[in-house]
Amino acid sequence: RQRRREQHRGKKSGDWNVKVQRDSGAIQASFPYLLVSIGSGVSIIRVDAPGVYERVSGSSIGGGTFFGLARLLTGCSSYEEALALAEKGDATKCDMMVGDIYGRNYSKIGLSSDAVASSFGKLMSEKDPQGTSRPEDLVRSLLLMTTNNIGQVALLNAQKEKCARIYFVGNFLRSNEISCRRLSYAIDYWSEGVMEALFLEHEGYFGALGAFMLSAHVVDDEEDGL
Repeated sequence: RQRRREQHRGKKSGDWNVKVQRDSGAIQASFPYLLVSIGSGVSIIRVDAPGVYERVSGSSIGGGTFFGLARLLTGCSSYEEALALAEKGDATKCDMMVGDIYGRNYSKIGLSSDAVASSFGKLMSEKDPQGTSRPEDLVRSLLLMTTNNIGQVALLNAQKEKCARIYFVGNFLRSNEISCRRLSYAIDYWSEGVMEALFLEHEGYFGALGAFMLSAHVVDDEEDGL
C-alpha cells in the first residue's frame, strides 16, 4: 500500500491519457472487486468469486441523465454528437473552481485551485447564462459533473466494501475518453493510490455479453434436465 501511495505522488496529469493493458491472470485472482455498470443509471456490484456477487448500491445519475440534459441544453440529437461537443468544450467556463473562490490552492483541506467547487457555479452570476454559454462548454461541464458523481459514489462504496479495484463498464463509457480519464484520476487521487480504476477493452458490450453467456447456461441446464 505504501509503494502504491508513492507511485501515486509521482504521477503526472499526462499519465491519464493512455489506457494500459494489464495482466488478466493477476487481476482474476484479486477478489473481491467492485463492478460499476454505467448505463442509463448506475449499478454497483461487489464480486467475491466467480458467480458470487451482490448488488450493493447504485445511482439514478448516469448516462441517461447526461444525454437527457445534454439534449435539453443544446438540442443535440445523438449521444455521439454530445460527446463530440464535450471534446471541444471548456468546463471552467461554467464551473466554479476552488481558485475562483480563494484565488489559490486551499491546501489546509487538500484542495487544489483547479478542483471543481461548484458544477455550473459560474452561471449563477451571468445575466443571460443561455446566451453567453457555448454548447460545447455546457456539455463538457455536464459530462464532468455526471462522471465526478459516479466516481465519488463508486469510491465510497469501494471503501465500505473494502475493495481495492473498481471495474467501470457500460455503454456510457463507449468512446468516452473524457470520463475514463476523469474516473482514473479521481479514484487514484482521492484514495491516495490505494484504489485503482480499471476498464474493459469493449466496455460498452459487457452487459450484452453477460446476458448472452447467462442465457447459454440456462439452455444447457434445460437440455441436461431432458
